[in-house]
Amino acid sequence: MSRFKYVILLLLLLNLSCDDGDIIEVNLDFDQVLERCGDEDADNYVIYDIKDDSNESLTLLFPVTVANTAIFNPETSPTEGSFNINGTSVRFNYRTYDGDPSGLICQDIPSSEVTIVEDYEATSGSVNYISTFVDDDNDTVPSALEDINGNGDLEDDDTDGDGIPNYKDQDDDNDNVPTRNENPDPNLDGDLSDAQNTDGTDEPDYLDTDDDNDGVITRYEDENMDGDLFNDFLVGATSPRFLDPDTADTFVYDVLNSNSFTRTVSVLFTVLNIDIEILSADSLELGTFQQIITF
Repeated sequence: MSRFKYVILLLLLLNLSCDDGDIIEVNLDFDQVLERCGDEDADNYVIYDIKDDSNESLTLLFPVTVANTAIFNPETSPTEGSFNINGTSVRFNYRTYDGDPSGLICQDIPSSEVTIVEDYEATSGSVNYISTFVDDDNDTVPSALEDINGNGDLEDDDTDGDGIPNYKDQDDDNDNVPTRNENPDPNLDGDLSDAQNTDGTDEPDYLDTDDDNDGVITRYEDENMDGDLFNDFLVGATSPRFLDPDTADTFVYDVLNSNSFTRTVSVLFTVLNIDIEILSADSLELGTFQQIITF
């Protein structure tokens, strides 16, 4: 992720021993890779970024509600929204410390070895978020190549007709052999022209319900009916039954192995119209929080 650098020069009038103001330079050279404290069972979320070399942090606190929980698990992509900073339930702070702040931000009992040196808080402003997600079945076939009909909509490509689109389906032909184990892209170069094709028909193994073309669908060559086709061999054979055209025994087994896929959620937070003692900005891109959810 690209780094950014905000350098903001402000005049801070100090009514101390002199009448002229000092120039304070705030160098927000954070990496924009955000972390989070709290989950749906907590009272608050805290989104934060830490700069280790100078012991600084940017923190954004907001309450755990049904609406705010949906920020991190959106139903549609993209999902955009905003909420206001009020200094109570929603707070934005820039802080400096006398040591590594990682032991303070998320701990119920903060580390006693590090203290906050300066704490500047916004009393107004707003926060904009954009939540996006990418689903993937991790079957080694890039999702873009699972658009079988080429119409740009991954949701309507379902080779086996099981109601799960190919890009979310770990077993695209419902033969109980996971797609990734049927070598759809042996050298992982994104070119499926060399996909494993045991019987040499028009369909590669990962889309073929009868991989060895022996007249028995692959799923029915599971002799011990345990959902694992790789441990079923004809006596003396070196290839499992489902890849051995010389055995055509049928073992009817219609239990499909369970399916799961991952969703990578990215949430970009931007703080707008903040005005605190040493920092004023119309728009400050706080950064992106990312998490992976398994379905």
